Amino acid sequence: MTAKRIIPLLRETNLGKRYLKWIEDIAVPFCSRLALKPNTLTFIGLFFSLLTIPAYMYSLWLGGIGVLVSGTLDTLDGGLAKKTNQQTRSGAFLDAVLDRYSDFFAVVGIWLYFFINPLEHPNLMTALLFLFLTGSFLVSYSRARGEGLGLSISIGYLSRAERVIALGVGSILNDLLIIIFPYQAWLTNGLLFIALLFLLALGTHLTALQRILYLYNNLDSSPK
Repeated sequence: MTAKRIIPLLRETNLGKRYLKWIEDIAVPFCSRLALKPNTLTFIGLFFSLLTIPAYMYSLWLGGIGVLVSGTLDTLDGGLAKKTNQQTRSGAFLDAVLDRYSDFFAVVGIWLYFFINPLEHPNLMTALLFLFLTGSFLVSYSRARGEGLGLSISIGYLSRAERVIALGVGSILNDLLIIIFPYQAWLTNGLLFIALLFLLALGTHLTALQRILYLYNNLDSSPK
């Protein structure tokens, strides 16, 4: 049984469909010709996600690029597994676990950036990063736990794809705006990025709450 989505996921938009078509028609065949294995791509993605720590320490825009690259590889390994008929439960498990490490690495990188370039309110930034990370974990855990109990669920405002896009693009956009408007205090003192983290923290916890409530209300009536 699959839960009905409250709002369309990113992959269901026109942009998302074009991106997935590019993955399926171009990126996946290219990886297949290179004889790459899905798990190999998974570990390559983990390596790039680990690089987001020093990337974010250097600048937010570089860290944002790292987040987007690792997110693309995360999509690619699943597409390759499906196209080459190499889908396994062990591979799906490995991918899901390493995704949590990727989330953690990005948050650590951002925290280190603002440790090196301190704001007026460092405790607020730390709290928002903590809330964002715990919210991300709860979103993923609620889905995994629901599937383990026989109910697949993907509803919510911020699934992992949306989080990756928002964090990656937001990081790049923050530094781009600073270049364009170098004397705007709301940019140079980090207020824009704080606002981004606030929305991500709020959105992840709202998504987790949506999934928790849906699962609680529907698990007993779903087929076992």
